[in-house]
Amino acid sequence: MKIIFVHTFYKVPGGEDTVVQNEMELLRRNGHQVDLVEFKNEGNTFAKILFSPFNFFSYLIIKEKIKSIRPDLIHIHNLHFAASASVIHGAHKMGVPIVATLHNYRFLCPSGTLYFDGELFLDSLKTKVPWKAIKLGVYRNSRLLTFLLGASNYIQHKIKTFDKISKFIVLGEHSKSLFLNSHFKNYHQKFVVKPNFSPSTSTAVVEEGSYFLFVGRLSKEKGVETLLEAFSATSIKLRIIGSGEFSDEIISRCSIHKNITYLGQQPQHVVKEQLNGALALVFPSQWYETFGMVLIEAYSRSVPVIASDLGNIKTIVEDGKTGLTFEPGNAQDLLKKVTYYNNLPTTIKAEYRCNARKAYEKANTPEINYNLLIAIYKDAISNHSSQL
Repeated sequence: MKIIFVHTFYKVPGGEDTVVQNEMELLRRNGHQVDLVEFKNEGNTFAKILFSPFNFFSYLIIKEKIKSIRPDLIHIHNLHFAASASVIHGAHKMGVPIVATLHNYRFLCPSGTLYFDGELFLDSLKTKVPWKAIKLGVYRNSRLLTFLLGASNYIQHKIKTFDKISKFIVLGEHSKSLFLNSHFKNYHQKFVVKPNFSPSTSTAVVEEGSYFLFVGRLSKEKGVETLLEAFSATSIKLRIIGSGEFSDEIISRCSIHKNITYLGQQPQHVVKEQLNGALALVFPSQWYETFGMVLIEAYSRSVPVIASDLGNIKTIVEDGKTGLTFEPGNAQDLLKKVTYYNNLPTTIKAEYRCNARKAYEKANTPEINYNLLIAIYKDAISNHSSQL
């Protein structure tokens, strides 16, 4: 099978970028030809958002790539903003079936996260024109940019752009429910749940770690404030990997609270090394995460997770078995769960570690994911052929 992946890479590498690379490598290892059409959001962001309803250059790029490769299928990961919805129109014009993974909520709300000003923001689910989001300026606190993004989404619905997509992949049942309780409800037959995977480790780590670990973007919706408040009230060791708006605050906290160590942004091999030495991963996110790649990366190394009891996370972290859950945004509850886990007997912690690895082997291995992905591709191709 010949597949073209389409992805707009972020300025700061994130989980979506990792998923793209993982899936491409997985398909190639299984004998498929995979080509990447890559876009980047470097340069004039305003111009890219302005042309997000239809970017003629992106349209030409995808058409030329299809003429050259003659793929069986196009797999779209992230269109925002440089690629734009013109990629969908180009692929459809060339008669190629399209699968799209919905890594975020950009098609539902200009915020992309359904989170604004420290709270979940779900008003955009109720209307095709996100008037309240525009009034508040949920994207970069800009009413103009938010209006342009909202208008782009509205235009795509009016001209039935999403009719051209054969399958929508969502990463969890909660994400699916959000889309199907919005103006995407008419596409319910096209939605399929396929979680992400983590490349297999040769052996699971069985040794008990010596610190708790946070890995991710250092932003409000990721629960960084909750994390810092909890660990500033204890001597339990915490290591933090990532970059973002809270970097300076974390550096300041580290100078006062010696149990907190900031490692900055690190490459993937360093993240894996740090996971190997962790007692547990802390995942205090306060928005409806579509997945959370680091969760299964931890599981693959037998590292339990202490996470917010929220959205898709609840289906990944089984409280009292593969980790512990706490009330989102509640630093005291997080501290309570961290202290509880830290004080558990070694034998009980070993059970958590064993359960974490089993959870990975049950649902998130490359082998399982490959079979799911190919089944989706075949279904998309079959449905597309029947409509010609």
